[in-house]
Amino acid sequence: MFVVLSMTSAPEHMRGYVSRFLSEAATGLYVGNVSKRVQLNLWERCELAARDGSFTMIYSDRSQEQGFSIRSVGAQSRPVIELDGIALTYMDVPKNREKQVSN
Repeated sequence: MFVVLSMTSAPEHMRGYVSRFLSEAATGLYVGNVSKRVQLNLWERCELAARDGSFTMIYSDRSQEQGFSIRSVGAQSRPVIELDGIALTYMDVPKNREKQVSN
């Protein structure tokens, strides 16, 4: 199973743990092929460390129309919603930031 894991503000011990199973392609971005069991264990560790950072995991999932699933957890993570069988992420815009229109 192919996995992509993005970590933001993650504790050092998580970087070391994840690098046992995945290769770091860029700072905080890990990729690799792992078993389903390893993928689930990695996600459990991410959930436990989420208070210190944010994690987003994209992994192959044949049950989804797109062929992959997205999981996200942490203070800076974006919610994942499904719309017509497509997984999307979105970002809330603060209500005090109104769009300015010039006349």
